[in-house]
Amino acid sequence: MSHKRILRTVLPSLLIFSFFLQHPITLAAEKVSVQEIISNPDKYDGQEVTLQGKANKVRPRVSKKGNEYTTFTLMDGSGKGMNIFTFGHPPITDGQRVTVTGIYQKVKKVGRYTFYNEVEAKDIK
Repeated sequence: MSHKRILRTVLPSLLIFSFFLQHPITLAAEKVSVQEIISNPDKYDGQEVTLQGKANKVRPRVSKKGNEYTTFTLMDGSGKGMNIFTFGHPPITDGQRVTVTGIYQKVKKVGRYTFYNEVEAKDIK
């Protein structure tokens, strides 16, 4: 097989492959309510979810190792709350309406600590 024929055969596939490397396809997180997760935690465990509600008890903190993080409770219209953890200090205040996208975990172990029903946020708007 000639080099030109190989290039004509392989080059289009390489171009398509390189496009997807630069522009990965991301699946949208499932938009759910806090009540839905609390009612069926096994269904959402380890899944990416998007929640909306009011931030409550916003607590910016710094770990012993100097890492900034923030915790708060996201309250939805049902009166139920979900624990939210995120690295850094997002510019949010108590009572502010926010949209949180992240991974829900029914049980999360970090060192000697165990956390229950928490979303580790990757995006807060």
